[in-house]
Amino acid sequence: MARLIFIILLVSLSNNALAQNNKTHVGRFEISVGAGVLIPVGKFASTSTTGFEQTVFEIQGDDQYDIRFFSKKNHAHAKRGGDLNIEINYLTKRNWVHGIGFGKSSNTVNLEKANIVFSESPFSQISSKIIHQQDFNINYLTYNLSYDLSIKKTSIRPYQKIGLSQLDFPYYHLEEETEWKISFIHEGDQPRSSGLYFESGVITNISLSNKFELGLNLSYRFADFDYTMYKRVVPGGSTTFIVPDQVNMRAIMTGFRLAYKL
Repeated sequence: MARLIFIILLVSLSNNALAQNNKTHVGRFEISVGAGVLIPVGKFASTSTTGFEQTVFEIQGDDQYDIRFFSKKNHAHAKRGGDLNIEINYLTKRNWVHGIGFGKSSNTVNLEKANIVFSESPFSQISSKIIHQQDFNINYLTYNLSYDLSIKKTSIRPYQKIGLSQLDFPYYHLEEETEWKISFIHEGDQPRSSGLYFESGVITNISLSNKFELGLNLSYRFADFDYTMYKRVVPGGSTTFIVPDQVNMRAIMTGFRLAYKL
C-alpha cells in the first residue's frame, strides 16, 4: 500500500509540473538496454526446509495428508542469477521521466538441502532425489516513473516501477534412487503464474556524448506467484495430491545500462 501511495504522489506531482509548463516542454525520448546480477534475499534466498511437511488433499476426495514436498513458499532456495531489460523513456523539461520497461530474469535453484530432506522418502524407506527443478524464469512489463537530477555530465535518477510479471511453472522431478526409477511427478498443464511486480531503485548516469549515457543501476524488486502442482507416482500410479504453493521473489539487482537519446 505504501508503494502504491508513493507512485500516486509521484504521478500527481509530475502531471502538475507538466501542466504548469506545457507551453515550453519539448520532450525527448530515450532507449536503454541493461543487464545485471540478480541477488536473492529474504524468502527468495532462504534454504530452510521448514514447511516441507505440507497438508495436502487427494484430487478425488476430502482426505488430507501431511506429506513432504518441495515447498517454495518462504524458502525458495534461489541462487544468484541474471537480468536483461529494455526501456523506452520520455524525458520532460521538469526532469520527470516516464517510461515502459520489458525484462527477463532467471535464477537457478539450490537443491542441496532439499535433497538431504528427500533422502528419507515420505512414502518408503528408499532414498529419493530431485533430479530436475525448473529455474525461476520471470518476465515483467512495467510502467516507470523517475526523477532525473543532473550535475554537469552526471545524473542521479531515483525511480519506481510497477507492473505485471509472469513466472514459468516451477515444477520439479523427484526420483527414487533405485533401478526401477520410480518418480513422483506433476500431472497436467504447466501454466505460467502471474503477479504484481514492484521495483524501487536508483540509476547513476555518466554522459558519454550528446546521445549516449552509461549508467549504474541498483534496485530492490519483489513479486509473489501462486501456483498449484498435482503430484502422483509413476509408473504404477497413485492417488493424485493437490499441492498449492507460492514463490516469493525478493531480490537486489545491480548492473549497467546503456542509453541512447533520440
